[in-house]
Amino acid sequence: MSRRASEDIKSSQFLYEEEPVGVIFQKPLPATKIGGLQVGAFVEGNEARLPLWAAKALEAEGVVKLRLDETQQLKSSDLYKLCWREERNETLSQLPPHFYPRLRGLILTLNSSIRQNPTQTTLNEQRQAFMKAQDLINCRLQKVLHLSFERNPAKAVIDTLEPEERTLFNVLRSEIEDWRQKILTEETR
Repeated sequence: MSRRASEDIKSSQFLYEEEPVGVIFQKPLPATKIGGLQVGAFVEGNEARLPLWAAKALEAEGVVKLRLDETQQLKSSDLYKLCWREERNETLSQLPPHFYPRLRGLILTLNSSIRQNPTQTTLNEQRQAFMKAQDLINCRLQKVLHLSFERNPAKAVIDTLEPEERTLFNVLRSEIEDWRQKILTEETR
């Protein structure tokens, strides 16, 4: 993977983790700094919005409970629907915002559930979700590759690319255009 693509994936993950999420304080918290972020004093029952990374850190300590709404949390059933839609559509479908970081979160959550309580149901859900994720990624990769061959792709289609896909598209398109130019202009020896 190119360094640029790797950096864009990290950047996308960073932006996702900086998104504010709702939390409910389960314990009082005096004014404190969390990873350089100043958090005011809160009493039990207070609601607030914190960056996802800070909310997860406080949740791990039992201080808050996350209030993730439907737009912030990806479920296996959502993944199945997205995959079904993508496989039946000739063009790229619009994915939810921050899709790939949320997909990684779903896989991590399922893996954690298996470590804590390895039931057959959880194992099946994890296996199915991972297979659907691979199917969805492969389907979208084929479409991104096809799109990178086009001389003038439609802006509306480009706008449906997730940031990670846009980086891949730009790298592929650049390499393809470079190859096209060289194959027609450079001398063979």
